[in-house]
Amino acid sequence: MSSSDDALDRYMKKLTELQYSRQETLYSDEELKQIALDSGLSEAEWQEAQKRAENQKQRGKNHIVHANWQDAVEELEAACALKPNDVEAHTMAAEAYINRGGTQQNSDDFRQAEYHLDQALLINSKYEKAFKLKKELNTRREIYTTQTHKSTSNRKFIRWMVLGGIALVVIIWYFTSYNSMVSAEEETIEAWAQVENVYQRRADLIPNLVATVEAAADFERDVLTEVTNARTQAISSSVDPTDLTPVALRQFEQNQAAVGSSLSRLMAVAEDYPQITATENFRDLQSQLEGTENRISVERRRFNQSVQAYNAKARKFPYNLLGFDTKAYFSANAGAENAPSVNFD
Repeated sequence: MSSSDDALDRYMKKLTELQYSRQETLYSDEELKQIALDSGLSEAEWQEAQKRAENQKQRGKNHIVHANWQDAVEELEAACALKPNDVEAHTMAAEAYINRGGTQQNSDDFRQAEYHLDQALLINSKYEKAFKLKKELNTRREIYTTQTHKSTSNRKFIRWMVLGGIALVVIIWYFTSYNSMVSAEEETIEAWAQVENVYQRRADLIPNLVATVEAAADFERDVLTEVTNARTQAISSSVDPTDLTPVALRQFEQNQAAVGSSLSRLMAVAEDYPQITATENFRDLQSQLEGTENRISVERRRFNQSVQAYNAKARKFPYNLLGFDTKAYFSANAGAENAPSVNFD
């Protein structure tokens, strides 16, 4: 960089500092020249700087004619910096900023335009073109404000629409998934009801069986007492089908297993009494018990399948977010899925 460029750079910096300090007070051309000379510029260099400013202003004017707003802004800003008292340069700079701001929807350009118009009117308070551009600037700002407000409203509307759409999807998903889990749970409840029905059917057969074997006066009373007590214990216990915990189901199984065990013992003892086993009523009860035990095995298996499907669904995402607890199975002990033998042959 040459010494003249250094001096010009110092002049520009000094001028900027002084303009900020004096704000709305203008320097005369003579004062500006003295500032330049004090900054190290020669008389010839000062004149050359003024010519450069004129050339930049002319190029900026040409850019405005061709609507090259960006280039116009750059040239005219440079011209205004070198000749801060040039009302025409400030006015054209404002025009370039107004048009660029309107094209790019940039409020900063409108602020810059306002600054240059204020400078132009400070230099010449009766400069007509500056007044016209002031009105145009206000109009552009109103349009910009309206469009910005409308754009903001549209963005808010779109944002709320998107959020509303997401919320609707989540709500639909929630209720659909929740209803799906309720349906799966209802299937386990229905399966459990069938299990209870077949166990109740067996319990209903026991009084008739006891009455039949009591026909033998010397029949072992402790066996009858065991069967009766086991039946009473079994029918007095109940399980909430919506809360099939391992503890509750284990207690239910134990009570029903006690009934099955006492029935097996009763049948075994009854073999020693031909007068009982030969009766039609006893054979009919035997057949019904066999069918009931087979049905118990089937319904237990169906219940376990239903619980397996429900538990698998309850543990999978996103159903596991709904808070449904898993349910217990019937235990798979040896022989648990097979009906106990009640055959006397």
